[in-house]
Amino acid sequence: MDPRTEALADRHLLTFSRQAAFKACRRRHWYAYEIALRPLVDAKALRMGSAYHCGLDVLKSGSDLEKAIEHVEWYYSQVMLADADTDSIAVEMATVKALLSGYAWRWQSSPLHVLASEKAFRLPLLNPRTGHPSTVFELAGKIDGIVCLEDGRGAVLEHKLVSDDIGVGSDFWQRLQIDHQISLYVYAGRKLGHVVDTVLYDVTRKPTIKPTPVAVVDDLGAKIVLDRNGNRVKTAKGLWRQTGSTEEGFTLQTRPMTADEWAAKIVADIGERPDFYFSRVEIPRLDSEIEECLQELWDIQKTIREAQRSGRHYRTVGKDTCPWCPYWGLCASKWTRDSALPEGFAFVENVHPELGIIHGVTSDQTDAAAPF
Repeated sequence: MDPRTEALADRHLLTFSRQAAFKACRRRHWYAYEIALRPLVDAKALRMGSAYHCGLDVLKSGSDLEKAIEHVEWYYSQVMLADADTDSIAVEMATVKALLSGYAWRWQSSPLHVLASEKAFRLPLLNPRTGHPSTVFELAGKIDGIVCLEDGRGAVLEHKLVSDDIGVGSDFWQRLQIDHQISLYVYAGRKLGHVVDTVLYDVTRKPTIKPTPVAVVDDLGAKIVLDRNGNRVKTAKGLWRQTGSTEEGFTLQTRPMTADEWAAKIVADIGERPDFYFSRVEIPRLDSEIEECLQELWDIQKTIREAQRSGRHYRTVGKDTCPWCPYWGLCASKWTRDSALPEGFAFVENVHPELGIIHGVTSDQTDAAAPF
């Protein structure tokens, strides 16, 4: 098939991300999937998630941590732009690498028996009532993994890098009980020929600690404190003062924490409270839940088709959603297709880059060879 024809055909894939975008806001879905307008730079959360998945996929393949970190570095080398804030990107990459190191340490005694990793699927979208396939949409997605549990059962493996509290009984786990994404992946895993009995959520929480200023020290390791005139301060005993004082006008000299120092701080925090950062929880899926998911997907594609035919793509406006949407500026400025292409956006051929991920990097992001 001609690549351009294939790209157009991919516009008719129904992924979990696509249906979620449509349910959240029809206008957002129109921007992202109907006219294929995307931000040039991924948001930080998406970028970190992709980079982390990149490293995890290497670990799942049986490679060591050093190789996994090498892939994370390679990933970031592909997403860097000329005008990127290199310092913030360095800190972000250090965060991902530290979490990956912590993950390898946390689960070293509980390795996963991986049967398949980053398993893409493309399946007919069936009418639940008649069993006939849709003439427009196909189901598509990528399963993080298929694993064999210690008791021999097969499970869909789903990785998540989140900001939520992942403690026992938290709202995060309550929400996952009704999340249709894993219902779809259990269905797909079975259709791909795997014996799948349940879902294993493998979740990592992002740090809540922050980089802190580091005291500037002299060649002998003493901290530097200056008075209001910029002179270094000594104590009554003639030693260099080590603390600041607002009342006396003494200021402890500091510098930003380096990426390596920040990574060390995260690793130390992981060592003190590993269960804060990492959790594996099994969430079963009943056949009735899978059937409910498939019915919902069928209904959603019908609604999408109605929006396509009518050309009506309504906005879902809300103070808790709009400011965080990548298309917020376009909506607020009432941008139309007759207007100039907005800065920071581009029309793309591939509206499902997550399906083309190889070790976390999409094929349209780079032509460079991966380090393997």
